[in-house]
Amino acid sequence: MKINSTHKEEFYKLNVVKEPILDFFATELEYYKDDKNRILGILLKDKSDEDFSYVILSQDEDLAYKAIDVIISLDSIESARSELLFKLNESIEKEIFEQSLYKMEKEISVEKPSLIITDINEEVKKYFKKNPEKLYNIEPRQFEELIASLMQDLGFKVELTKATRDGGRDIIAQLKNSVTDFLAYVECKRYAAERKIGVGLIREVSGVHYLNKPSKSIIVTTSFFTKDAVEEAKKMENQMDLKDFNSIKNWLNKY
Repeated sequence: MKINSTHKEEFYKLNVVKEPILDFFATELEYYKDDKNRILGILLKDKSDEDFSYVILSQDEDLAYKAIDVIISLDSIESARSELLFKLNESIEKEIFEQSLYKMEKEISVEKPSLIITDINEEVKKYFKKNPEKLYNIEPRQFEELIASLMQDLGFKVELTKATRDGGRDIIAQLKNSVTDFLAYVECKRYAAERKIGVGLIREVSGVHYLNKPSKSIIVTTSFFTKDAVEEAKKMENQMDLKDFNSIKNWLNKY
């Protein structure tokens, strides 16, 4: 397992789906891949702010390499390169770990969550309205399903993305009528109350927003946001909404 630098020509010989918008806001500087081409990385320099960013790519079901992680606004090329290489190695190690865990699943018992829900219906929502603290006992995927159902009740057409490698958008929500066509990317984080969301996630979601240009990006969490995270989100000029535990409770109050 090794991350290697590579040339642009070799990099794009792979089935890389390039985002055209990259050429407008950034210059590609360096290219990386692991020895088995499982994961790729690009180091970039912003043309306007002259800070640095990176994009991590992995293969989808069509074997095309697409962005799964975008980090922007890094101060130096050294810090950007160091973080990119760390993330690439981390991604490979995680994949190897998950493959090993999958092989072991038939041999070991896996601890189940203390609360399992099989269908998001109105009774489930009424239950969480009365017992919002129970949100901490469901699986992260079930939390995404709950938020998707709540948004559907608010009039959105919703689509849940794959359970892994969602690239900053667990839910794609669209509101379309004769007046508007509003598209939102929703990132869901079922965190413990004391695990506040910091600037890092805000920047990751901002990067995905910058590349894909939805009408708005929304982060929904059972936790809360740090002061720095709130300030960072304000830089998105009303294109990012932060919804915490209290926001979810307000949504549930209608049931």
